[in-house]
Amino acid sequence: MLSQLNSVQEIEFLLYLTAIILGFQLTVYFFYRYYKNRDKKLPLNRIILSYGFSYLLLISAVLILTINRFLISESLLKEILYKLGYILIVFSSTAFLYFIIMKEFSRVINLNLLKLLTIISIIPVVIFIIFPISEIAIILPFAGITIICSIYIVIFQIQLIKTTRGEIKQRNVKILFGNILNISSLFFILEIFTNQFQTGLIDILLFTGIILLISGLLIASFGVYGFPAFYEFRWRDNLLRLFIINRINNTAIYSYDFPQVRDKGSHKDYKELFSSGITGIDNILSDISNTKGERIHKIKQADFLIYLEYGSDYASKITYSLVVKENLKSNRYFLRSIQNQFENFYKEILTGFDSLKGSEKAFFSSFDIILKEIMRRY
Repeated sequence: MLSQLNSVQEIEFLLYLTAIILGFQLTVYFFYRYYKNRDKKLPLNRIILSYGFSYLLLISAVLILTINRFLISESLLKEILYKLGYILIVFSSTAFLYFIIMKEFSRVINLNLLKLLTIISIIPVVIFIIFPISEIAIILPFAGITIICSIYIVIFQIQLIKTTRGEIKQRNVKILFGNILNISSLFFILEIFTNQFQTGLIDILLFTGIILLISGLLIASFGVYGFPAFYEFRWRDNLLRLFIINRINNTAIYSYDFPQVRDKGSHKDYKELFSSGITGIDNILSDISNTKGERIHKIKQADFLIYLEYGSDYASKITYSLVVKENLKSNRYFLRSIQNQFENFYKEILTGFDSLKGSEKAFFSSFDIILKEIMRRY
């Protein structure tokens, strides 16, 4: 049986619907950002998936509880829907915790504690099934574990922000503030909490909660919009040198030493190979050129690796070479980002590449600025 709404409840209901629509749009965009970067196989992008499932379950819970609060009057159905809504809220936190149980995140969280907390978060679900929703036995475990999980998630996000840089850091800060507002809103809009107050105060709490929820969803939307690929934490320390090579004569038209190479006391083997400028990479690429029709994309040399990408269409005479200390999945994507930016920025010059005749370095030296901008973003 459906309930009749008064004017205040109608406004509240419309505000809830606004938040629900916004929340589902945000959820879809989280999944979109994840699948957009999925082919790059960067493990830390799973954080986007954790946000997506967490918001999907949370907003689904808000939808069910909204329908139950404003439209359902039959007692048995109300009890079932309340329990389902609260179970989804618990699973919202559990889903987030589950998806960040990864070796790569051990730098910012204790994985053993995370696993334990994920298991403990299931306890309220059992209690919801056994006890009536009005019992104190269901309120305390739900409130306690929800608060603990929420605090842990916030701590994780803060640690993540401290560990990242550039645009990734900025996006994570916005998502963090959005999550704090969304978590706070639950203590104003869930009847399991608001029923402890007098009737006249409940409407004030509901309006406060829904404003917090809408604000949090909007801020989180600004964070996920344009969220870049999430490289491994140590990817910057892994970089040694970049070469952009003319494949016709195996000479460098552009090279860049990353900060690790500028330290004269490190990477002895690397320095010996490249001590005579381009000679080392020249010999390697000469060998590659002799491989009939086969394109090599990764070479192991001493204590470092060389990643290779080949120019497309109008840049077919160019090879991009990134020298790194160890094999990280971010290396390939970073080199492809360099390739895309280089070819887009110098498209007209590359179209008439043969006419440069030895003056390539003068034309391409300004790429330093673009390269630093690429690094700033990630």
